[in-house]
Amino acid sequence: MRPMLLRAWAALALLVAAIPAHAVSPVPVIMGPSRDGDLHDLQHKVDRLVGFGRIDVSRDFVGAHPGDPDPFCWVNRGTRDVVVQVLDCKTRHMVIGWYDESGGRPVIDGIDDGLIINDWRSRRTRGVVRVPANVTRYGFFVDSDEEDSRDSNHSGHYRFFTNRLFNTPGFLGRGAEHAPFDGDPQFLIYDVSPWLGPDTWLVACEYSDSGRRVGFGNDDSDNDYADILFLVGGVGVTPTRATTFSSVKALFR
Repeated sequence: MRPMLLRAWAALALLVAAIPAHAVSPVPVIMGPSRDGDLHDLQHKVDRLVGFGRIDVSRDFVGAHPGDPDPFCWVNRGTRDVVVQVLDCKTRHMVIGWYDESGGRPVIDGIDDGLIINDWRSRRTRGVVRVPANVTRYGFFVDSDEEDSRDSNHSGHYRFFTNRLFNTPGFLGRGAEHAPFDGDPQFLIYDVSPWLGPDTWLVACEYSDSGRRVGFGNDDSDNDYADILFLVGGVGVTPTRATTFSSVKALFR
């Protein structure tokens, strides 16, 4: 019996090792009203984009439901361009780029990453990129230098990734003040394909550290996720779904 038991434990260990390190959704995201007023709330902006009542921004982001991927990334089919289109941006200096998801926290240095939009000029600014075929999984980052004397929380340099585990928890990595505690969710991603065309996602960015206390004080984040909004589209790109024991399924398919 003992050799059989050892073989069973060994088989189980191999099975567990084959499962990617995805957390179990739902992800606890704390959202708040915009410090700029009701008209700047994410729900109001999304209603204007796809129609009233079609998306509940607090419940319909990827990661809000059991089985959703956490962390989130896109799978590269390598056959079509990816189009990124800025819808709204609160900051004056902003860069959007892509990065390879296959390793640890990315080092943005032009290797396994690239710029898509380098400093936006107006709403509807568009950028097009073809992610290299050798990159199988990718995400997006936002990079900015912002100076705003009215709000110290929005001053200086920041870089955030769509994979929340690459974002240090809390302000300057000092630890999040609320869940989730293992990485700040700086982006919320919504499937808007039913209204804006196949393979289209809305990416909503909070540009202050979302792991901070939620409020309107200088040391707080309003967590409105309405500071930077952009669309990701392109035939042949699809987000991944959490792995099961039997297969890896495409999300929203």
